[in-house]
Amino acid sequence: MRRALLALGCAAAALSAGLAEARQEASGHTYLEAAELVEDRARGIYTARGQVRMRTDDRIVLADEITYDPALGRIIARGSVEIHEPGQPAQTADYVELDDAMREGFAHGFAAMLENKGRTAAALALRRADGGVELTDAYYTACDLCEDGSREPTWRLRADQVIQDVDNDMIRYRNVRLDVRGVPVLYSPFFAHADPSVGRKSGFLAPDIDISNRLGFTLQQPYFWAISPSQDLTIAPRLMTEVNPLMELTWRKRFWSGQVRVQTAATWEREFDRDGKFGDAGLRGHMFATGEFDISRHWRWGFGVQAVTGGDLFLRRYGYSEEAEGFQSLFTAPRRTLISQVWTAGRGQTWYADAAAYQFNQLSDTFDDKRLPVAAPQVRGHYQLALPANAGVADFSFNALSLTRDLGDDYHRASAGVEWSRPVILPGGVRAEPFALARADIYDITQRTTAGVETGRFDGVRTLGAAGLDLSWPFLRPGERMDVILAPRLSALASTGAGSTVPPNFDSQTLDLDRSFLFAPVRSPGFDLWEDGARADVGLSAEFNEAGGSRGLELFAGRSFRLSGDERFPAASGVSGDQSDWVAEGRLDYDWLRLAARARLDDDTGSANRLDASAAVRLWRANLSARYTDVSGQGASRDLRELSTSAQMALTSRWSGFYRHLQDLDAGEARRIQAGFIYRDECTLMRIFYQRENERVGSLGPSESIRFEIVLFTLGGIDGR
Repeated sequence: MRRALLALGCAAAALSAGLAEARQEASGHTYLEAAELVEDRARGIYTARGQVRMRTDDRIVLADEITYDPALGRIIARGSVEIHEPGQPAQTADYVELDDAMREGFAHGFAAMLENKGRTAAALALRRADGGVELTDAYYTACDLCEDGSREPTWRLRADQVIQDVDNDMIRYRNVRLDVRGVPVLYSPFFAHADPSVGRKSGFLAPDIDISNRLGFTLQQPYFWAISPSQDLTIAPRLMTEVNPLMELTWRKRFWSGQVRVQTAATWEREFDRDGKFGDAGLRGHMFATGEFDISRHWRWGFGVQAVTGGDLFLRRYGYSEEAEGFQSLFTAPRRTLISQVWTAGRGQTWYADAAAYQFNQLSDTFDDKRLPVAAPQVRGHYQLALPANAGVADFSFNALSLTRDLGDDYHRASAGVEWSRPVILPGGVRAEPFALARADIYDITQRTTAGVETGRFDGVRTLGAAGLDLSWPFLRPGERMDVILAPRLSALASTGAGSTVPPNFDSQTLDLDRSFLFAPVRSPGFDLWEDGARADVGLSAEFNEAGGSRGLELFAGRSFRLSGDERFPAASGVSGDQSDWVAEGRLDYDWLRLAARARLDDDTGSANRLDASAAVRLWRANLSARYTDVSGQGASRDLRELSTSAQMALTSRWSGFYRHLQDLDAGEARRIQAGFIYRDECTLMRIFYQRENERVGSLGPSESIRFEIVLFTLGGIDGR
C-alpha cells in the first residue's frame, strides 16, 4: 500500500511544482485565444469564452471560459479545464481558481495521469501560500475506468485527505482505504511518508507478513534510516511464533568511485527441523556483502562476502537465498555453495585481465569445509593482436592458479599460450580456417590424504602444441516456399604428446560432448588434461526454412575420430574411445508446435548416453510443454532421468489455471508439484497455488505450502504462504 500512497503523494507534489513553475512563467508573455473576449469596464473584469486557449511559454491551459479579475487578483477557469506542461501528462479539472501570482489556488474535480500510467483524482485540490498542497476525497488507480460507471475498477486507493507538509517534507494521509471492486479490504486511519519530491527520508516501511510451517506466523517491520545522501541503513526486526526473534540489517553506501552493500541477520536460537528444536542455543546468522570500485578508466576492483554461522542450514531454515541473490561478485559458486572473494579486473578493446583470491563454504552439515580449497591467487589474461598484412589474429593468454587446503592436496600451476587463426574463403565458397596453438605449463602439486599423509608429488614444466584446419562448405538452394542450406564440416587436428609425466587431473573432471565441444581445438575444460595425437571431426548441418516466414527445421549430426594418441577423457565424456559418441541435435518451429532435442548416442550400441528433449504446444487456450532429461547412459557419473511437464489453460479472458510437475523417473516420485490459478488484467496480477517439494536437505525434509502473490501494477505486491 505504501507505493499507492506514494502515488497520491506524487500527485500532490506534482501539482505544487506545476503551480510554482507557473508563477515563474507569469512574468513572461501570455497569449490568449478564444471565440469571444468580453471586457466589463464597470467591474474591471475580463472574460474569454469558447474554446479558450491560454499559453505562457510552454505551458498551455484549455477551458470553456477563463475570467481574470485584476482588482481581486483572481484567475478563474471553468468547464473542461486542461493544463498541459512539457513532458508531463495532462491535468484536468472542472473549475480552477488561482491568484494572479499563481501562488495560491484550488481546483474542483481535479484529475491527472501520472508518468507510471496511473490515474489520480480529487474532489478538491488546494494549494496553500506556503507551497503545500491538500487533496480532499482523493483516489489513485492504475486500472481502466468505465466511463458510464457501470463497473468498478479492480482496485482503487482512496483517502479522505492527502496533505503535503512542506515544513517537514512529509505527505500525510487520513482515512486511507484500498477498495477491490468497490469493496474496502484494507483501512488505516492515518499514514505518513517522506515527500517523494525531496528524495530519501527516514521512516517506517511497509511490514512483511508471512506464515510457514517452520517459522509460524512472521511479522517483520523495517525502518529506513537515511544517514546521509550517500548512505542508508534498513533495520528490520522479525518476530516469529515458533522460534526466537531475528534482527536483520541492510547497509548501503555510495562512494565517488563505487558502492558497498551489506546484509546481515542474527538470532540466538537452537537448531530445528520438522520434528522440533534440538541442540544448544547459540548465535546463528549470515552476512552477505558486495562492493565494487573504479580504479581507472579500464580497471576496477571489488569484493564479495558470503558467510553463515551457527549451522549450514541457517539460510534455508529462515527463508534466505542459498545462492546469495543480489550479492554476487566476479566469481560465482556451484549450487548450495557460498564464495567469498576479493578481485581486480581490467578490460580494453583488445585485452582482458583479472586477479582474484577466494574461498568456499559448502552448505552441508556432513561435509568438512577444510577439504575445500582456498584460491590465492588466480590470475587470468588475454590479449588479441591483429597481425599485419592480413596474416590473421593471434590471441596471447596467461592463466595461473594456486589452491591450498587444510585437508587434502595443494595445487599450483601457471600457463602461458598463444593461438593463431586466419579464416579465408576459397573458390567455390569453401570456408577454410587454419589454426595453431602453443602452450607452456609449470606445475607444483602435492597430494595428501585427508589425514595429512603425503601420497604423491608432481612438479615440472611441459610444453604443448597443436595445429589444424577447419573446413566448411555451405550450399544454399533458395526456393519459392523453402530455403535449404546444407553445410558439411571437417576439422583435422594434430597435437604434440603430453610428455612422459602427466600431472594429476584437478580441473578437467567433467566433459560432456556436444556440438560446441566437438570442433573445439582444445576440448579439455581446464589445463591439466591434454588430448594428444591426431583426430578428425566431421559434421553435417541441414536447415529448411520457410521463405519469408518463421517455420523451420534444423538438423545436425557429427562425431570425432582419434587417429593416434592415448585415451585421456573419462568414459562419461563421450570421447574416451577412438571413435566418439554421435552428437545429434534438432529443432522444429511450426506455428503452434516447437520441438528441440539434443542427444549423445553410443558409438557401439546406438543407445542414448545423454538425451535432452523438449516440446511446446499452443492449442486454442492451452499452452503445454514438457522437458525430458536422461544422463543415465554408459559411463555416466550419476544416473539422472527426470521429466518436467507444464500446462496452462485460459479459463476466461482474465482467469487461467496452471499445473507444473517435476518427476524423478529413477526414484519414481515427484520432486516438485505446483497447481493453482492466475488472475491478470490491465492493472493486477494474482497467483494462488499449492506447492509440494520433496527435496531433502540435511535434517530438513519435504515441505508443503499454499502460496499466494498479489501484484498491483505501479504499486508493488505482497506474497506469502
